Amino acid sequence: MRRLLTVLALALGLGLGAVPATARAAEPPPLVPVSPPSVDGVARYGRTLVAAPGSWAPGAARVRYEWRREGTPVGTGRRYAVQPADVGHRLTLVVTASAPGYADTPVQVATPRIKHRVDVRRTVRYSVRVKGRLGPGADVAAFRRLAQETYDDARGWRAKGVRFVQVRRGGAFTLWLSEASRVPGFSSVCSAQWSCRVGRNVVINVERWQHASPAWNRLGRSLRDYRHMVVNHETGHWLGRGHASCPRAGALAPVMMQQSKGLHGCRANPWPTPRELRRR
Repeated sequence: MRRLLTVLALALGLGLGAVPATARAAEPPPLVPVSPPSVDGVARYGRTLVAAPGSWAPGAARVRYEWRREGTPVGTGRRYAVQPADVGHRLTLVVTASAPGYADTPVQVATPRIKHRVDVRRTVRYSVRVKGRLGPGADVAAFRRLAQETYDDARGWRAKGVRFVQVRRGGAFTLWLSEASRVPGFSSVCSAQWSCRVGRNVVINVERWQHASPAWNRLGRSLRDYRHMVVNHETGHWLGRGHASCPRAGALAPVMMQQSKGLHGCRANPWPTPRELRRR
């Protein structure tokens, strides 16, 4: 009788103590990477990385790919287009091999730290000043911070190789946050309605900074994107760029287009286009 109870306990996993390991199902063994997976390509924004699956024993395996940035999944598949947010971070490729009768076996491959589209070719120092009375809600510290974020962004003029460094005074140009009525004081070509660039002065109209423009707002785009756009646009003038027009309906608007006034069939865009970045 006791032998019968023991058999029943082993079968049901109940009653007479722990089930011996030999009675449990054996775990499947992992696959073995004979040659490890790798990542091919240049670790820069704007380039594409390609995963090589490696080879696995004892035979053919199905392979899955997942790309991670700081542990957060950002892509799947063998190919990964490097994104602006990747700059300054290392990516991790997780290659998981699977085959019948074997446990799923993951292997991680780390990339070098992702670089900007191009190396620094020119360093520009600038200062920030205020002109006139800005009114309630105008945060000068936030203006300084967002302007520098715009300049540092991998999608901006940094992608042309220009690095901007904010200094307390002086520099190659001055970035102004100006009361609207004081903007024409920089030059007769400037308007109280818009932002402007005159000589070494890159002037952001506080009304536009606070509220964007009617044409921009009709598109439903964010105020933050407008702020990126207007800083890039007026700084582009300081860099020697003139106004651009919409190349064709449905295209991204050049950042040097006067997007505050209308898009003329283009799509709103806060950043220099690839064509603008290629221009000398």
